[in-house]
Amino acid sequence: MPARRTKIMKKRPILVWIVALVSLGSGLINLSSLTFPALPERTTLLREVFPLEFLHLSRFLTLLSGFALIVSSINIYKRKKRAFQGVLLLACVSVIFHLTKGLDYEEALFSLLLVAILLASRRHFTVCSSVPDLRWALVRFSLAVLVAFGYGVAGFWLLDRREFGIDFSFEDSVHRALLFFSLVGDPQVVPHTRYARWFVNSLYLMTVTAVGYSIFALYRPVIYRFRTLPRERALAANILAKYGRSSLDYFKLRLDKSYFFSPSRDCFLAYCVGGNFAVVLADPVGPEEKMEQTIRGFSEYCEQNDWGLGFHQVLPDFLPIYRRFGFRKLKIGDDAVVDLMRFNLDGKSMKRIRHNINLLDKSGFRILHFEPPISDEILRQVKEVSDDWLQLPGRRERRFTVGMFEPNYIRSTPLFTVADKDSRILAFANIVPSYRKGEATVDLMRRRLDVPNGIMDYLFVKLFIHDKERGFERFNLGMAPMAGFREKEEASKEERAVHYFFQHLNFLFSYRGLWEYKSKFATFWEPRYLIYRNPLDLPRLVIALGKVAGF
Repeated sequence: MPARRTKIMKKRPILVWIVALVSLGSGLINLSSLTFPALPERTTLLREVFPLEFLHLSRFLTLLSGFALIVSSINIYKRKKRAFQGVLLLACVSVIFHLTKGLDYEEALFSLLLVAILLASRRHFTVCSSVPDLRWALVRFSLAVLVAFGYGVAGFWLLDRREFGIDFSFEDSVHRALLFFSLVGDPQVVPHTRYARWFVNSLYLMTVTAVGYSIFALYRPVIYRFRTLPRERALAANILAKYGRSSLDYFKLRLDKSYFFSPSRDCFLAYCVGGNFAVVLADPVGPEEKMEQTIRGFSEYCEQNDWGLGFHQVLPDFLPIYRRFGFRKLKIGDDAVVDLMRFNLDGKSMKRIRHNINLLDKSGFRILHFEPPISDEILRQVKEVSDDWLQLPGRRERRFTVGMFEPNYIRSTPLFTVADKDSRILAFANIVPSYRKGEATVDLMRRRLDVPNGIMDYLFVKLFIHDKERGFERFNLGMAPMAGFREKEEASKEERAVHYFFQHLNFLFSYRGLWEYKSKFATFWEPRYLIYRNPLDLPRLVIALGKVAGF
């Protein structure tokens, strides 16, 4: 990353903090200025120029602008573009309000200072908010005001005389409700009972709630709306065919992904958003010289949308690029890879598996291989297998890094199945392509509940032999999460602490069992990483991953 860009990124948080603190201070000054009476000589001068009602209105608007400045300071810290525009406007009008409510030129000067600081730092406010639907926002706000105002009028009109000592007419009720909703109040309306005091407080609460709702609607973050055009998916498929490099690349074409392309449209990444956090599946795909440009562009896009950012299951190949952008890595597991060129059932270590395979062969079990489109009858049988498998503890449909059992999806992929002597399908795996040259892999691997021990071993061994005969060099069994670290593997204290924590929660996650099963066949292991900004992002990133992957 260029030195100048790094320098700007280091200075920016300090500038943002200053503007946010001055915005907060300006809002507090607005509110505190209303708690002290104006100087008599200044008030006298103002009353000669403005009517009393206008002075009341200035105080009311000062109160609202102070409240809005305090709330907006949070969005200033988030570098919201619309918050910058709103606070700049509020600061300008606060100058006028301070002067017209009591010639408070000291507070007006502080508001002018805020205007100057905002203008000096304007280039840092680039984060977008959702585009407000002004028509519906106005309808909702008007309805809220109408209901609240009706509540106030009905309250004054229907309350018993003893509550305030006044018998309000309808016209009086409308007038008093307006005064209280403008936060001006009426000194003649003095509560005589606890209920009357509660009623007056409820009027103020409704006003503040309406203002708070308006500010939230204005500054709410950009909401992720999934939309992928067919031509984008076709372009992604073309790039994958040329530059794909992993078994996960196939799932970048699944319908749950959105795409971000480089300006040259020859490099892309696939992502989902959950919990206001963008989770990218593995690395970008494209020419290596375009990786850095694509990551930088997507990082800026996420900043503009006020999204966090993480990359899930990246390869070790491009870790230096992520480091240059200030990202951290966390090893989250290893892909179990079978070297098909050396695979066989010879030797002591394969004795039990060899025995089970021979026993199942003699009992009439066999492999049935089906090419797409899969018939309705076969689809019905594998659906029964899948439904059985989902009854096992901890089993459920996932997405993002794997497929789900969807009839149209399963119908379109080759199936490798185990059947008994009556041709009843007991287990299956659907075959998907790996974009790594010479590698084979599968997606769903499921079995019935009432099957002999070793049925999945039988399926995999036969599949390994089948793929070896077809010329494949390796088979990817997928990732074993939190599998620890290989000898001489570089790992930070942070990574080792996370692995230690999760491995000691094995009774919840069963990481050890998955690793032990895959290690029966794995020739070697390839590390996979989670890429994130800072440790404080990890809890949010885990929640986001849970949302997009269906954990």
